[in-house]
Amino acid sequence: MKVACVLVTHLRAKVELRRQPHLQATPAVIVDRSGGRPVVVDALPATAGVTPGMTLEEALSRHTNTTILEADEPAYQRVYQQVLTSLQGVSDRVEGPETGTAYIRLDGLEELYGGEPRLVSALLNSVPEYLGPRVGVGHAKFPAFVAARTSTAHGAARVPDDAAAFLAPHPIDLLPLSAAVTAAMRRLGLRTMGDAAAVGADLLTDQFGRAGRRAWELCRGVDDSPLVPLKHEESITEHAALPFSSASLELLATTLDALLRRAYSRPRMEGRRAGRADLECVLSGALPWRRTVHFKGGAESWQRASFVIRGRLEADHPRAPVEEVTLTLAGITGGLGVQMGLLPDIREGQERRLLEAERELQARTGGGRALYRVAQVAPWHPAPEMRAVQVPIDPSGKDAMKPLSTPAAVAVREGPDRQPAAVRLGERWRRVARIEDRWCFDLWWLPEPLTRTYYRVSAEDGRQVTLFRDQRGGRWYRQTP
Repeated sequence: MKVACVLVTHLRAKVELRRQPHLQATPAVIVDRSGGRPVVVDALPATAGVTPGMTLEEALSRHTNTTILEADEPAYQRVYQQVLTSLQGVSDRVEGPETGTAYIRLDGLEELYGGEPRLVSALLNSVPEYLGPRVGVGHAKFPAFVAARTSTAHGAARVPDDAAAFLAPHPIDLLPLSAAVTAAMRRLGLRTMGDAAAVGADLLTDQFGRAGRRAWELCRGVDDSPLVPLKHEESITEHAALPFSSASLELLATTLDALLRRAYSRPRMEGRRAGRADLECVLSGALPWRRTVHFKGGAESWQRASFVIRGRLEADHPRAPVEEVTLTLAGITGGLGVQMGLLPDIREGQERRLLEAERELQARTGGGRALYRVAQVAPWHPAPEMRAVQVPIDPSGKDAMKPLSTPAAVAVREGPDRQPAAVRLGERWRRVARIEDRWCFDLWWLPEPLTRTYYRVSAEDGRQVTLFRDQRGGRWYRQTP
């Protein structure tokens, strides 16, 4: 059996650095409190000398100014599952025994990919770059794992023909043994795999039972454990960043509708149903919000999925402003027969005609988006650009939603009371003839507070312009209609 081990070291730390890059040079540990006593499960690069399994007290004794991060295991597992799913796109024989480690059966794949180097490149390229994957290739799982440990990030290593000689200099800590057995072996003077392989199998068996025998075999490069492939579940994942951080439930629902339209527009969803939707929202100042929505009988259209999800959101929705949304459709199956209505769906026909018009316009304009629908997401909001968004008519693209009425920076000369005295319109300065109206608001509680003073003014040429002064930054903007 020829097998590759794809290894992502410190997966938890890399996920946290992806979310909080400012911690790159900061000592920080990731702590799990589920067992009662806080235990370190990973440490960021700047936390030298701290290893998984340490107690929090021991870690803090080595780095007194350490930042403590609470373990977000659902997020780590989601990233790990995405890695496994990507690897299943390279081979249908993938095993995921523990977070950060995957085994792939390679027999018969070299010819398909044009040789082992190209196959290894396909494995590396299927894992997100920020995770720094490593690959080890051998004729058994354990030697391949050790080879992956010796490789560099984005690199690969191969186990030579003499697997025992390759394993000999490596520490026994790499063996899949309990901490108690490893400590006992060290007390016997066995520090490397070569040391363990040199003693008789009977000695290790007498001392440690089946675990000792297994350790001796692994140190000699003998690993007959089979590769048990994961069951492949087809899924589709779509992601969107909101145009602005918002707690508006309607904006969240509109974003999910856009992601559902994009997912159901994929060719492989034609005539098929989704069994569930996994939702994840990145929140401002709070842990990610995750929910799973099941579709009874499956959802054959984005409208059906949207109806169920919106009903769930009304009762259970994020309690903090949302910044990003990820939607995964899973449990995808072949479509069953659906009874057709006697009357045509007028709305569906209108949407189809709009999409046809949009794609015809794209062809004429060189592919640029031309048609959008406007969705009111927070009509009560005092900031006009947060009241509505425009959503692309064509769901197949990756275009992001855009806010309407986006303010533009403008040059303003202030009077002695900081009210606008002149404004630059185009290439010319225009004196403010009269202030028609003035109002202000202070949304200090938002993640990015807004404090504005608005003026609707009449310029000397008769034009009316709406301006506002950002009281926090001291800059002037023109509010578009």
